[in-house]
Amino acid sequence: MIIAQITDTHILPKGKEWLDQPETDTAGRLRHVVEHINRLMPRPDVLLLTGDTVEIGCKDAYQHLKEILKPLSMPVYVIPGNHDDREEMRAAFSDTSYIPQEGFLQYVIDDFPVRLIALDTNVPNEDYGRLCKERLHWLEEKLVNLPPKPTLLFMHHYPMKVGQKCFDKMVFHMEGEFEKLIESFPHILGIVAGHYHKMCTSLFGGKICFVAPSAAPTHYFAKDEDNYFSAIDLVYPSFALHRWMGKARMVSEGVQAVTSNNRLDRFKKTSTDLAS
Repeated sequence: MIIAQITDTHILPKGKEWLDQPETDTAGRLRHVVEHINRLMPRPDVLLLTGDTVEIGCKDAYQHLKEILKPLSMPVYVIPGNHDDREEMRAAFSDTSYIPQEGFLQYVIDDFPVRLIALDTNVPNEDYGRLCKERLHWLEEKLVNLPPKPTLLFMHHYPMKVGQKCFDKMVFHMEGEFEKLIESFPHILGIVAGHYHKMCTSLFGGKICFVAPSAAPTHYFAKDEDNYFSAIDLVYPSFALHRWMGKARMVSEGVQAVTSNNRLDRFKKTSTDLAS
């Protein structure tokens, strides 16, 4: 089974640009990611969109996002990040069968060899994430009551620190015993997340937590102790692939998106200074 993951797309309503910088072109970058994924052979069985799908959680932004995602030829499952609006996302994806009609946007997809469990870490009007007692209880109930099966959790905020002060203040805040819960179920393969815009991995609860690279540009910090990024790095738009190899084996990688002619001249590894 092959699972594609796109994260941190930061789409805005048509005619607007991320951070008011036209060169960020988050819509164009996502289109290239979609094109690349559709050309993969073998094609992924499913795609996870792990939050910060839009920059501002409004109807027009979600409609723009859905237009760009429409060419994808596999099922797509979305969860909110800190830039998303839970209710606007619910309304935008109300035509799907998996989005809960009320409450947190948490759900289980059990149609594949790997069970996919979506976790909603959104805290309205905050950059950090959280799994409150209610959300943790929901997860524990699913893990206890569903038959054991290889299971992958997907969420926006990752649960560990990465050594960068700005992002370490915006990580996932735990309430309860999330890490012990993860550790106590051997059939959990791990966690995939976003939020950081860069690829990194760490152990959490004895399982791999894989943070996928972003479709949007990455943040540039002059020093790790900086409280805010000073520039945007226009690296190639990226996504992740997770291959389930059977039993407890999951292989994950970051992938740079390329066009059909294998070039992306518009996206070069340069930085745009936000102060200029």
